[in-house]
Amino acid sequence: MKLNQFIQVNLILALLFFLCVTGVTAYTSVEEMLQQAREKFYASVEDKKQIEPAIKLFEQIAREAPKYAGRAEVYIGTLVALKGKHAFFPHTKLKLTKRGLAIMDSGLQKVPDDIEALFIHGSACYHLPFFFQRGDDAQQGFKEIIKQLPSHGHTYPPKLVVNIITFLLENAKLTPDEKVYLQTFKDKLESEHPDTQQ
Repeated sequence: MKLNQFIQVNLILALLFFLCVTGVTAYTSVEEMLQQAREKFYASVEDKKQIEPAIKLFEQIAREAPKYAGRAEVYIGTLVALKGKHAFFPHTKLKLTKRGLAIMDSGLQKVPDDIEALFIHGSACYHLPFFFQRGDDAQQGFKEIIKQLPSHGHTYPPKLVVNIITFLLENAKLTPDEKVYLQTFKDKLESEHPDTQQ
């Protein structure tokens, strides 16, 4: 009995050592991993050192939770395009951006109703220089988000949805009715979840 306990303790210690050495973080849930990946994604906009760790985390999410694979692919594509932003040579910038866009498009095709994927894809297209001709793609994605909010908005973290709506109110080409609808949706979320207020 004592030998078995000794072996178990050593196995646990070996696993902990492996995790520390390889830099792998143990997550309690895929949702926690997704939240960490989102944080790395947003940090990578300013800090290019965060791009590769974010890509690795989204790849892990895609492997461990196939239902998030399309969304993860959109994020990965955006991160590859972001490498283009940080690249020094113009031809490298163009090559990485085009590669990233292809990955983003592929991911979105797999989850065309995913609000988060639509937002990441749309906002990336929105911020691209005009010569990529992705402005219409951005606005179409924004319209699709508005269409999906009533049926799927509750399945995402409220703070994320509030941030998406705020972006749409500030940047999307909206009809007066869409503006009222989004503002009402946002107000309701903020009243139900005070921690979402900025």
